Amino acid sequence: MADRCTGGPSEVARQAGARIVDGIFPLASHRKLAGVEACSGDWILEVEPGERVDRALAWEIRAALQMRPPGDWFELPIDNYVGETLVRGGWTGALGPDRGVRLYRRGVKSWAADGEAVLSGISAGRLTGALRRSAGADVAALVEQVGRLATAQAQRLADSDRPGALPVALARGAADFLRSYLGRQGWREGRLGFLLAVLTALHPLLAQIRAQEILEARRLAHAAEAIRPTPLRRVAGARAG
Repeated sequence: MADRCTGGPSEVARQAGARIVDGIFPLASHRKLAGVEACSGDWILEVEPGERVDRALAWEIRAALQMRPPGDWFELPIDNYVGETLVRGGWTGALGPDRGVRLYRRGVKSWAADGEAVLSGISAGRLTGALRRSAGADVAALVEQVGRLATAQAQRLADSDRPGALPVALARGAADFLRSYLGRQGWREGRLGFLLAVLTALHPLLAQIRAQEILEARRLAHAAEAIRPTPLRRVAGARAG
C-alpha cells in the first residue's frame, strides 16, 4: 500500500516485483481494506511499515500453510526493537503490539472505522517466529513516534466529534501506565520499560488535548467564514438581477 507516498519506498517495492496500490485513504481502516481487496491469494500476510519478516519466520509460514490448517488465522509474535535493543515487556496497543493476527484467510479480517480489527472464523494457533519491528532508531525517535500516534488519534477523535473529557483521559492514562508497567511487565526492561509506561500514559492525554485544539480551530474557521463580508460586486449584481 502506498498512501500518499512518492518516490523512494514505492519505487523500491516495484523493482522488487511488488504490486503497488496507490491512493489517498482518510483512515487506516480504509487503507488496510484496500490492501486486502487487492490480494489474490487464499492467505494474506499483513506486514506494517517498520516490520520485517526474517528467513526463519518465512519458512515457518510456508510450512504451516502447506499443512492445510483447519483454522482461519494465525497469531504472530512481534519483537519490538529500539535501535538494536530488543524490548519485550511494556508494549501496548497505543505504542506497538507485541503480538497480532497477521496471517489469515481472505475475508476473515476486516477493520471498523476506529481501526479496531474484526475477526471471523476460528484460530489456527500461534506461530513461534516473530515479526521484527523497529519502534525507533533511539529513545528520541520513540518519543517522536508517540507524538505522531497521538496526533493521528486526535484527528480520529475530532472527526467523530467525541474528543472526550480531560479527567477521563487522565484516568485512562493512569490505567494504561499500570497495564504497561505491571500487566505487560515493563518493569523487567529497566529504564526503557519505565519510559514505555510513561509514554503509554501520555498518549490518551496528548490525543485528547490535540483533538480539542483541532475542534476549536475548526469552530474558529467556521465562525470566520460566517461573518466574512459579502463582496460589493456580488451584492450589486444581485440587485441588478
